[in-house]
Parts: sequence; structure tokens; C-alpha cells
Amino acid sequence: MFIRGDSIKALHRERGMLSKMMNKRFSEEERNRLYKKWGIGLSSKRRRLQLANRIWSNTKDIDHVMESAAVVAKLVRFVEQGQALKEMFGLSFTPPTSSTKRRSLGWTYSKSSLL
Repeated sequence: MFIRGDSIKALHRERGMLSKMMNKRFSEEERNRLYKKWGIGLSSKRRRLQLANRIWSNTKDIDHVMESAAVVAKLVRFVEQGQALKEMFGLSFTPPTSSTKRRSLGWTYSKSSLL
């Protein structure tokens, strides 16, 4: 069970991870474009961390949420961005593809191996 302090620590860890991933996933040009878009000065210090702290900071604004999801999706390298947004919001109503289905062997198979 998480208490408030643990949740805050986990949030700081996640934001730090996103900040570090920005150098690996985005080119300098992409980072500068994101900084401008999110209102972060190009001459300010700790720009990556500022951006990571602004992601998901306004959950009541759907445009902000969608922009945050797009940045995170690109950072964590979702194959298809549209699919990533659906998964982040739990909106994927399509059945999983055959490559992601798990096969259950069931109780009868395990019972026969015990005998």
C-alpha cells in the first residue's frame, strides 16, 4: 500500500527517468521545439527536468493531457502513437493480437504431470 510520501518519491523517480531519456530519444532540435512549446526558455537551466515536471501537471485540460501522453509515448518508444494513447487511458477495446495472447494450459495438464 502506497502512502503519500511513497507516491511522491515514485513520481520524482519517474520524472527523473523521463528527463534522462530525453537526451537519448530526442534530437537537440526536437528538444528545443518541445521546450518552446511548453514555455521553457532555451537559456534556462535544467530544461529537461522542467519539461518532465510540466508533463501531466494539468490533468483537467484535455489538450495538456494529450500533449503529455504524446511526449511520454515517444520517450518510451511505443510503436504506434495512436495505440499508445489508447493504452495510457485504458481505451483499447480491441482484443489483443495473436502474438500477445497467452495460452493457458489449465489444471488438467498440471494435474496429469503430478500423477
